[in-house]
Amino acid sequence: MLNNFVHLFAPRHRRISAGFVVAVLLVAALAAAPPAIEAASNLRVSAQGDCLRMRASAGLAGPAIGCIPDGTLVVDAGQQATADGLAWTLVRWGETVGWSAAQYLTTDSGTPVAAPVPTAATSVAIPAATVTASRASIALPSRLPPAGGLTVGLVSGLSPRAVVAAQAFEVTSLAVYDTATRRFLTYIPGSPFNTIGEDPLPLNSAVFIRRQGDLPTTLPAPVAAASGGGMAVAFTAPAVSGTTVGLAGTSDLAALVAAQAFPVESVSMWEPGSQRWLSYIAGAPGFANSLTSGLLAADSVVFVKRTGALATITPAASTPVPTASAPPAPVAAPVPTGASNTVSYGVATVTFYYCSPGVRSGAVGDGGGFCGYMANGERVHAGAASCASAYMGQRFLIVGDPLNRVYICKDTGGGVTRSHRDIWFASADEGGDWWRQVGYTAEILVLTP
Repeated sequence: MLNNFVHLFAPRHRRISAGFVVAVLLVAALAAAPPAIEAASNLRVSAQGDCLRMRASAGLAGPAIGCIPDGTLVVDAGQQATADGLAWTLVRWGETVGWSAAQYLTTDSGTPVAAPVPTAATSVAIPAATVTASRASIALPSRLPPAGGLTVGLVSGLSPRAVVAAQAFEVTSLAVYDTATRRFLTYIPGSPFNTIGEDPLPLNSAVFIRRQGDLPTTLPAPVAAASGGGMAVAFTAPAVSGTTVGLAGTSDLAALVAAQAFPVESVSMWEPGSQRWLSYIAGAPGFANSLTSGLLAADSVVFVKRTGALATITPAASTPVPTASAPPAPVAAPVPTGASNTVSYGVATVTFYYCSPGVRSGAVGDGGGFCGYMANGERVHAGAASCASAYMGQRFLIVGDPLNRVYICKDTGGGVTRSHRDIWFASADEGGDWWRQVGYTAEILVLTP
C-alpha cells in the first residue's frame, strides 16, 4: 500500500511500506566500470569575465544549478534546444550536467557554438510527432516536489547519473517506467545494487525522481493549471491493455483522448504538488475522475492506457462471469441512499490489508503496517480500497458484504490489477473476520450517478 509514497516503484507481490526494492545484480556486473557520458567535444565558456549560469532545463525559467567561471572547459553532452529566443546546449561541468546559453560557449578554436533558433513558420511546419520527440529528448524533470516527494519528466539519451546530477535538489532515488515490461526500474545514487545501469536512457523515458527529505504530514490539494491550449499528441499505440507515455501537448483532456488512434481506457498523471496520481477513466462518471482538463498542462507527462480486448464493465442485468470455484452468487447488498444506479463490474478478487496485526496469532491478509498515507494523500481509513491506478476515485459495493459499506478507491499498488480490490482495515483480526464472510472472490457493483 502506498505508505508515505514509497511503494510506487518497488512493489513486491503487492507493495512495501518504505523504501525501494532494489534487485540484486550478479557479482560480476559489479566489477564493470560504469560508462562515462559520451562527449561530442570540449567547449570553453566565453562570458566576458562573468560566470555562465547552468540550468536544470533549457530556458530562462529553468532552475539555476551552478555558475561556470569564465574560461572554463566543459564537455558538450550532445543535445541542443531553443527556448526564450535563445539557443541552449547541454553541457557537463565536472559531475554536474545542465543547460547553458550557446552564445557564451565556443569551441577550442574560438568559434561560437552554432545553434540556429527556428522561426515561427518553421515550427508550424514540423509534424506534431517530430515536435514531441524533440521536446522529450531535451526535457529534464524540473518541477520542484516537496521534501520527500516525487517529480516526473521525460528524458532521452542521458544516463541516470547525469539526470540526478542535473537536479536542483538532493536526490534520494530515480525510477524509470519501462513500457515494454510494465515495470519500474530504480537507480539509487551511490548504491552498487541498481536495476538500471549507467547506459543512456532510451527515447522518451518517463523518470520519477524523489527528493531527499520527509513528506509533510498534510499535502496540498492540486491547483488547477491555467489553460494553455496546444496540440494534442498522438502516441504510438501500445499492446492491448498496455500503457504508453509522453507529453500531453495540450491542456484539453478530451482532445488528448480523441487524438489517439486506439481506444483509451484511462489517462493518468503524477501531480507533484499534491503528491498523488490523478486519473481519468474514459466513459466514467465525473465523480470517478480525479484528472480534469483544468489540471492537465501541455507539458504534463501522461500515461495513456489502451483498453483490453473485452469490456471491463457489463450491464447490471447480465450474468457475472462464472469461475470454477465460485460459489452461488450471494444476494446483492442494498444500494445506499443517494446512489441512483449501479453497474456490475463482474467477479473480482477480494483481499484486505491492515495497520496492526491484531491480538490473534496467524494474521492473514495482504500485509500489515499500512498506517500512513494513501496514494491520494489521505491517511488510511475504513472504507478505503486499493485498486488499479486507472480506477482511483471509483465508488463501489461488494455483493455479500456484511458491513454494507460503500468503498472508494483511494490507494493503489504495483500488484493490484483491474480485477482486484484490496480493502483496508485497522487490524488483521477485523479484516480476517470480514474476509472469511465475503470470500476470495465477489461481484463488484460500481456506483453511478
